[in-house]
Amino acid sequence: MVKPLELIDIVLSIYNQEEIIERVLYGIFKNTTTPFNLILIFDGCTDRTKPRALSYIKKINGGLLKELIIKDTPNLFELRANNVGFKLAREKYLITLQDDMVIDDYGWERRLTYPLRQFDDILAVTGRGAQNIETIGNGKEKYTHRSAREFGSLPRNMFAIRDVINRGPIAFRTDYLKELQYLNDAYAPGALDDAEISLRAWRDKHWKVGAFWINYISKQEWSKVNAPDSTMKAWESWGRNNNRLYEDFKEYLDSGDKHTSDFIIEEFEIDYSRGLFGFLKRKCLILKYPLRIDMRVIKNRRRLLVRRIIKTSKFPFLELTGYIFGTSFKMRAVEQGFKKALISLFKKNS
Repeated sequence: MVKPLELIDIVLSIYNQEEIIERVLYGIFKNTTTPFNLILIFDGCTDRTKPRALSYIKKINGGLLKELIIKDTPNLFELRANNVGFKLAREKYLITLQDDMVIDDYGWERRLTYPLRQFDDILAVTGRGAQNIETIGNGKEKYTHRSAREFGSLPRNMFAIRDVINRGPIAFRTDYLKELQYLNDAYAPGALDDAEISLRAWRDKHWKVGAFWINYISKQEWSKVNAPDSTMKAWESWGRNNNRLYEDFKEYLDSGDKHTSDFIIEEFEIDYSRGLFGFLKRKCLILKYPLRIDMRVIKNRRRLLVRRIIKTSKFPFLELTGYIFGTSFKMRAVEQGFKKALISLFKKNS
């Protein structure tokens, strides 16, 4: 018997997303069909993200939002900011999503929490992907039985239980998360903390994790992890946590035991909120779609266009430089790049 979903907490930590925050909120309000509390963690924002978010919420709120909880944090980064939000959650289930994800699946919260409400031994369900760990540590990372929406290896009707899950929209059982004392602060600022809590849940409580995908939009240029103004140093964090994860769970990882269970959950089984009211609500919210221009997308497309122009003009350009500087220069430019070939030419002639 699937447990009912009457009220849910949605946790969103945000860092400098003024250009897309309204789209992120639009995705939540348009597609959520259950009454919810919205917990917003503004983590060190220095732009107009917060005023734009609060203004848009006043404009778009259609009645299902029961409580808006706001917390400002001093640039703690994703892991610690998430924990701040998790500790403010009071309902039986919570969903967290990243600030560069726009939900595009009506009734997403009922779908994502369905396995949690059907099985008692599930800690978390991601809408992105899950996999088993074959090798990790010393800078190495190899997975098996990957079930992910990006790779087309996770059918819409499959709930895939694996060793670890990936960040995406993730639904948690709040009481289980609290019992585990939330994400491991030792993995801050982030990277592999989702894998750590997956393995810790099994080691300490024999709780499992899995993937049950939902539709969402997330463009690479929206991510702030590797943005020019980010001080997270994600690659350093990954390298450190890569070794830490193996040391923390060496016994399990070396044992060869794996979680590979697939359950079929058909669309008609999910307790979506159906009816005329939901249909009309969704259509009306289209009128409140944010029309703000996303400058990051424009800049990225401009960069791609410049690269394409350079690539298509590269051959005649090399022919021209070969005619001016000689065939040997042209061959060196093809092998080493134009800049190195030019430096070599100047050294030769100096």
